[in-house]
Amino acid sequence: QCFQQRQPKDVQLKPIRYSDCVKAAEKATIGGKAGAPMHFSRDAHSGMQLPERWAHGSCVIRIDMKQQEDHDTFTLFVVANAASLIAQKCSDATPSSPGLGGLALIGPRKLVVMMVFGRTPGPPPRPRPTILAVANTA
Repeated sequence: QCFQQRQPKDVQLKPIRYSDCVKAAEKATIGGKAGAPMHFSRDAHSGMQLPERWAHGSCVIRIDMKQQEDHDTFTLFVVANAASLIAQKCSDATPSSPGLGGLALIGPRKLVVMMVFGRTPGPPPRPRPTILAVANTA
C-alpha cells in the first residue's frame, strides 16, 4: 500500500528514489547470515531485535512488530525483497505513484510491519584533509 500526501497543513511526506531504496535494502543483507532464518521480535535475545532500520540517500526502511509480544521467523532476504517491491511500486520507478513510499506486512505470519519512506538526506561527509609527511634529512 503506497502512502498518499497529507493535507498541506500537516507534516509532509518526503519522496523516495527507487535507486536509494535498493541500496538501503542491500544494507539489510550485508553480512554472512542474510539467507539464514532469523527470529524477529522485540525481545533483546532474538536474532533480530526490532524495531530496526536501514537508510540510504532519500530512503528509509523500517521494520517493527505489530504487537509487543509478536514474533516471526524468516530471512533478511525477505526483508530486502519486500522493501524493493514496495520501493518499485511506490517510488519514482512507477510514474503513476505519488513516490512517497509505502507499507506492507511481511514474514510468514504477517506480524512484521515494514515501512519504506523518504527523508531529507544530510550533507555528504566532508573529505578528510590530506596530510603530507616530509622526511627530515637534517
